[in-house]
Amino acid sequence: MKSNEHGNASLSDEEAEQAKEDFFYACECAAEMLEDFAAMGLCTGPALGGALTQLIANLIAISPDKEAAMQMLSACIHNATINVSDKRSTHYPSSEIH
Repeated sequence: MKSNEHGNASLSDEEAEQAKEDFFYACECAAEMLEDFAAMGLCTGPALGGALTQLIANLIAISPDKEAAMQMLSACIHNATINVSDKRSTHYPSSEIH
């Protein structure tokens, strides 16, 4: 998965490398969480919706303002669209989501 370097301009080389490692590690953890949801027999849509709701709520809570939260969310959506062609699709039909 590719990381979006946007927003890391003020980081030192060491900090940027740590941020990149943290990004990829968090991606791996999230993928494992989704696999755990499936193994527990959770319905895909509601489980994914619950996880996203909690992540977005945390993003909003820790962001200095709504604009910063939206910029990060937009960057994440951009990263996902770039990478979705490299991996299996994570878009589920609406019948599975609801």
